[in-house]
Amino acid sequence: MLLCIDVSGSMSGGLLSQAIAGGEQFLAEAEGAHYESGLVLWSDGVQEYVPPEAQLDEVISVLQKAKAAGGTVLSHALQLGIDVLTEYPGDRVLCIFSDGALADHEKASALAQKACSMGIRIIVRGLGRKAASALADLACPGVRDDDQQIDDAAGVASGIASMATGLSVRGG
Repeated sequence: MLLCIDVSGSMSGGLLSQAIAGGEQFLAEAEGAHYESGLVLWSDGVQEYVPPEAQLDEVISVLQKAKAAGGTVLSHALQLGIDVLTEYPGDRVLCIFSDGALADHEKASALAQKACSMGIRIIVRGLGRKAASALADLACPGVRDDDQQIDDAAGVASGIASMATGLSVRGG
């Protein structure tokens, strides 16, 4: 499983702090559901990557050092997720959070379709209607998820953490 968190420039300040807190909770819950959890911090490209077999404290350490900068281009993170997760057995999941519209929506959509066709589940959370709508197009068809939209900045931590609920549906 890979937790993919948007660290673009618009995430600076309190939003990034909320995302880090939510990521920490998510990772702890994913470990409790017996998932190996990696991390992708992304903006114009992949800023940081920690593989799923890493120890939880290493993943959290990288998450806590996240810095916000750059634009919102998801395709690099999606391609990394496809490349990495195809090597793993069992339930393979990309959990993606963003606070904005994607600069590369068409390319990201094509990669998400490829991932879904390969059996990689995609769970998304977007801050606000615009981000949630853009990300909802990427979620795999047939997977019901009523919590894709995070309404405001105060809900970012719990919104990211709530993606772990979707993990227990299949077990690790």
